[in-house]
Amino acid sequence: MIDRLFVPALALLLVLHSPLMAGESALLAFSFNEDDRLLLEIEELDQPMIYANQLATGLGTPSPLLDRGDTGDSALVVFERHGKRVLLVRLNTAHTALDDNPALRQSVDESFPRSVLAAFEIVDERDRTLVVDATDFFLSDVFGVAARLKAGGLGTAKLDAKRGHIVRARSGAFPRNTEIRASLTFALDEPDRKLAQQAPDARSVTFEQQHSFLALPDDDYRPREYHPRSGVFPHVFFNFARALEEGYEQRWIWRWRLEPSDPEAYLAGELVEPVEPIVFHLDPAIPEPYRTAFREGGNWWAEAFEAAGFRNAFEVRDLPEGADPLDIRYPMLMWVHRNERGPSIGPHYRDPRTGEIVSAKTRMDSYRSLVNHDLWMGFRPAMNPETNEVSSEDMAMARRRQHTAHEIGHSLGLAHNFLAATRERASVMDYPVPLVRLDENGFVDLSDAYAEGIGEFDKLAVRYAYTWYPDAESEREGLGEILAEMAERDLAFITGGHASDNGSYPDATRWVEGNEMFAALERTRAVRRALIERFDERALAADEPFVVLHRRFAHAWLHHRTALYGTIKHVGGWAFSYALKRDGLEPTRPVAAELQHRALDQVLTSLAPAELRTPERITRLLAPSPMGWDSGWQWHTDPGAIESPGETLFDPVHFAHRFAFEIVTLLLDPARMARAEHLARIDSDMPAPALILQRLIEASWENPAATTGDEIDRALIRAVQRSVLDALLDLASHRAATFGSRAAAETRLRALAESLEPRRGDRFDNRDLAHRRLARDDIERYFAGEDEPTRRPRMAPIALPWP
Repeated sequence: MIDRLFVPALALLLVLHSPLMAGESALLAFSFNEDDRLLLEIEELDQPMIYANQLATGLGTPSPLLDRGDTGDSALVVFERHGKRVLLVRLNTAHTALDDNPALRQSVDESFPRSVLAAFEIVDERDRTLVVDATDFFLSDVFGVAARLKAGGLGTAKLDAKRGHIVRARSGAFPRNTEIRASLTFALDEPDRKLAQQAPDARSVTFEQQHSFLALPDDDYRPREYHPRSGVFPHVFFNFARALEEGYEQRWIWRWRLEPSDPEAYLAGELVEPVEPIVFHLDPAIPEPYRTAFREGGNWWAEAFEAAGFRNAFEVRDLPEGADPLDIRYPMLMWVHRNERGPSIGPHYRDPRTGEIVSAKTRMDSYRSLVNHDLWMGFRPAMNPETNEVSSEDMAMARRRQHTAHEIGHSLGLAHNFLAATRERASVMDYPVPLVRLDENGFVDLSDAYAEGIGEFDKLAVRYAYTWYPDAESEREGLGEILAEMAERDLAFITGGHASDNGSYPDATRWVEGNEMFAALERTRAVRRALIERFDERALAADEPFVVLHRRFAHAWLHHRTALYGTIKHVGGWAFSYALKRDGLEPTRPVAAELQHRALDQVLTSLAPAELRTPERITRLLAPSPMGWDSGWQWHTDPGAIESPGETLFDPVHFAHRFAFEIVTLLLDPARMARAEHLARIDSDMPAPALILQRLIEASWENPAATTGDEIDRALIRAVQRSVLDALLDLASHRAATFGSRAAAETRLRALAESLEPRRGDRFDNRDLAHRRLARDDIERYFAGEDEPTRRPRMAPIALPWP
């Protein structure tokens, strides 16, 4: 006997909202037989639909990232009948031919593979409906949990089918979508011990996965051409019907469908409501004050859509009562928990044919505000207690408003813009740090820590993606005008790896605030000095152990680090734009020689003992972890803590050594040296690798304070010297280094080795002599082909969580 259900009787969460009405049929109805097998009812064969999957329950750690609400693929699938079976086939949307010639389309289909995701046995036929047993597919590891656990080093997981089941209470069928939740248990024979911190029994971990089938949107959507300066993600596929001069790669953009309810009024310049607004819903689990912050920050986007001509086009609302947050019909702000710091993420689901966004599950992590609290507590000793009006919660919620707007921006189709901080905070799609200033009395001022509202670039990007045009010609002209306005207002766009720490474009630097890097470095250095001078136990709550000061002091001591990164990028600096030929813009340009020399001076200043020193009174405060804080908050594993070879004793020289080696390594990055080498060929005023290395040697190995400073200064200089030597050895042996850079590095190494030979009249003590002897031996080992970097004291950067 088959108990036929369009909506399972136990699907309480889904039944309460949008159940099937009289006369309606489900996209894919399903039922359960007496053996608890799921029977899928297929009325439309060969009818494409969107299949999406997501992880319904998470692992609670960022590595590997397996979150509640984690989104999988958006696939175009069809059900095909072959004899007594039905196949679920994923079509190849990455290769197609947009042409009326069926033979051309077929030739493309036959040139690339498609994928059969599952085969179902037909158990019944009713009129036009095929009933298939789909249990095994829904209880399979479609999301790839086992592979992620293995890749994350947590062990080899094997799905145990006997412990899996369909979660009826969270499954349902509706006119345009069908949702099926499955519970899967994985067995691990030798799980990594980290997994024991996440699961009650690491040998058995259970996850729930959500399967969603969604009817395709209608054919009225008009794809929009991609431009790399627009700030919008590209939808890229091969279209073999394109003309030769165009190339086969077709590029559209990712965006939601947005159409004016009154086209005539819209074209007349009036603000018009859309036919269907874009609505995101708040996870019912989000508590206050986050709930209000998420709503406020998300609703900033309404202003950007007004710039595109729409009123009430975007809104963050409460989820309707009875709706399931994982139902694909509801774009969501999901509340995600981990026991470690990790990212929030703004993904979405798209029509694989066009790039039209059809839903989103934006994940906001609950841990992030603890980092903001650590920052605030580190600032606290340097605040004026009489005038400070910014509480920890105030600062954290200001960040969460910006953070929500940022992640929703991704879900709207917008990419990171890492130039925005240097363009008057032009986009919420940049990575912000708190903008901290000193008031007239030298106290920390947090009144403008985070920007409020959408930036000017965001408005232009939304205009590019969402402005409505009545025809292709007006669209082409209108988009061209928006791009021209971006260029005229210098609201440029740089994203991704082009803003990496070893990049070449100073303005494209992550986690900075300020329109110009030298000014940002000057400001952050001044704030850093104030933070260090005043840092004490006021950075600690009454019931917190002193180990917590490690991560708060690390944030304070490294307050200038990202501005210094941006300053370093001037050396061998090479700016560029994402211009197309028709834009008439300069594609690349070198950073001026004057700025490169100025940046080199600033780098060398950052390596001076006065810049690297930690007051002894602070060293005495940084205690090890007491019992009870050694799980999850263990100081030597906490990503905001400071590792030390002294273990229970914080070693300020080792701490400085790690930072010095990080900075020198960034300066001598092989790609940077290659750029510097070329720029010096075409302009003799540019700092060539030989000059850069000479200045580094002068500031370290030839620093007179190495023999005249006090004990701490001399130890810090030795740390800098060692950093310079190790970075030189790395550059000389790096496979990516040019032969010119290697030649400059080896020349400097030979000269340094000669200078390290003991001479009569040297004023070095025994520690200096031993240090210099080790350096000379390491250089000799290099030239003898016996250099082993792992035997050299090469420091790991100090890891800090994202603010």
